[in-house]
Parts: sequence; C-alpha cells; structure tokens
Amino acid sequence: MKFSVALCTYNGSRYLRSQLDSIASQSRLPDELVICDDASTDNTVEIITEFAQKVTFPVRLQANPNNLGSTANFEQAIRMCDGDVIVLSDQDDIWLPSKLSMLERSFEVSLSVGAVFSDAKLVDEDLKPWGYTMWEHVGFSRRSQEKMMHGEELNVLLKHVVVTGATLAFRSSFRDLLLPIPSNWIHDAWIALLISGCARLGVLEEPQILYRQHSQNQIGAKKFDLLTRIQEALDLNRSSYYGDEIARYFSAKERLSKFPEFISPKALRQFDCKLDHLRFRATLPDWRPLRLPFILLELLNFGYFQYSFGWQVAVKDLLIRSHSSLKIK
Repeated sequence: MKFSVALCTYNGSRYLRSQLDSIASQSRLPDELVICDDASTDNTVEIITEFAQKVTFPVRLQANPNNLGSTANFEQAIRMCDGDVIVLSDQDDIWLPSKLSMLERSFEVSLSVGAVFSDAKLVDEDLKPWGYTMWEHVGFSRRSQEKMMHGEELNVLLKHVVVTGATLAFRSSFRDLLLPIPSNWIHDAWIALLISGCARLGVLEEPQILYRQHSQNQIGAKKFDLLTRIQEALDLNRSSYYGDEIARYFSAKERLSKFPEFISPKALRQFDCKLDHLRFRATLPDWRPLRLPFILLELLNFGYFQYSFGWQVAVKDLLIRSHSSLKIK
C-alpha cells in the first residue's frame, strides 16, 4: 500500500521546518510527499527545496504562480498524488512518529474502510498544551465515537463536523467522487461527509498530531463563550445562513447521486432527512414568539438532536434575525 502525503503551504516559513521534520521522522515513512505552495512571498519554497534534498522519499513541489486559496490548493495536491492512500497535512502542525503506521494498520483491517481520522492535541504556537483535544473541542462525544465504530458514520457527520483535515487520510479510489470540491465547502468536511455516505470511517482515538493554534490559523479551534454565541446568532442573516446550508447539503447529495456504484438508497434518504430539517428551520415564522412551538415540536421529534447540535441550534433558530425572502430547493 503506497502512501502519499498532500501538504499545502502558504507563507509557512515560521513553522514549516518542524512539520517537515516530523514527517521525515515517521516510523513508517511516506512513499511520496506532494507539496503545493500557494504563491508564498516568504522563504517557504526554499525551505521545501532544502528539505527535499536530504530525505530518502520523493518530494514533488508545485509552486503556484497565483494564489488559489486553501480548498482549491488542496484539490490540486490531491490530484497530484499517486498513492493508494492520500494523507492530508497542514503546514504548521507536528505529526507524532506513529501517525502513518497507525493509519496503515487501520486501512489494512478492511477494504470497507474508506477514510481514517484521529483526535489531535491542541497546543499553542510554542507547542504548550491547551489541556484538551480537538474532539473535546468539537463535541465528538464517546457516544458519537461508538456510533461511528458501529457503522453510523453518516448519521454523525450529518449532525455536525467532527473530522479535522489535518488528521484525515482516505483511499485515492474515491478521488473521482470527491473532485472537484465545491467552493462552498471546506475540503475536509466535504471529503469526510461524502466518503461516510459510501464507506466506513476508521477512528483513531489516540491523538496523532499536535494541532498548533496561532493567530494565522485559517480555521483553528477557538473557544467562544455563551454571550459570544448569542451575539453571533443575533447577527446572522436568515436568508444567507439557511440558503447556504441547504445549498451545501444539496450539492453533496447531488454529487453522491452521480455515483450509484458507491452510494446506497439508505444514505440518500438520510441526506433527504437532513435537507428536510434544514428546510424546516428555513421556514420558521419571522416573528420570534411564533417560532417557539415549532421549535419545541422539532426538539420533541429529536430533529435538532439527529441533524443539528441539539438545543444550542434550537436557541439559535429562536434568536436569528428575520428574513425577507428565501428560495428553498
């Protein structure tokens, strides 16, 4: 089994050497490292060139003349990989030495495993622990982990995003299904969701990376207090928020529908249920007091718990601003 690492860089000189060294220190080395640099203006390319000259595995560098953005750049890197398994990598983390060997073991267990991901230790820019992991941060509970381990991956991911791209690896046989990645999706959420609709997801409970948090993180793992979340809900525009969510999941269902050899009718029905829940939320009354009985009914029917993040999303639906018009697909 050949492993390709797809690493995307952009002005990453501050932390890149440490990440590259951690890849070169794996107990199971990659069969190739594909790096797509997104028009960096610092010495990122020089660091990569220097690194490529001292390692035993091939390093292929694509230096973009123009900035593509993170998702498009990862799509390019994924296309360039020749391996049976593609392992995604950010430029500023640290891989623990067992990462690739643990991934390989998980893929060897069964051909039904289409992707594997792990937890991550959250650390600051100097690698000091934050005291909790990525799974704890995103609410990937023990119950949800057990559901994934028993074949309910799609149910979990239709509820909320729990897969971090920096911990994700997947079989390259799914590349035609995954690419191109729509502009309204982040690459890791898209990859994990689509593969969960047609294959098993392996779960590595032990963190396999140090996930570095700093001011230049594109997404990261910032915590928000209750008042911040309430203010965020009050500031949301219903038309754009609900419309964007419906469009995103509709595009995922449409892509899967084009690959009947992968997707099952049951999985498509699960997407329909997710879309029905989003359409329900989109058509709540404009006047907040009138929304309450509908929201309570959806809570009692467990829609908010199965397809959203529970009572917190229900509160958001109660607080979110009214909209003038919304087209529902």
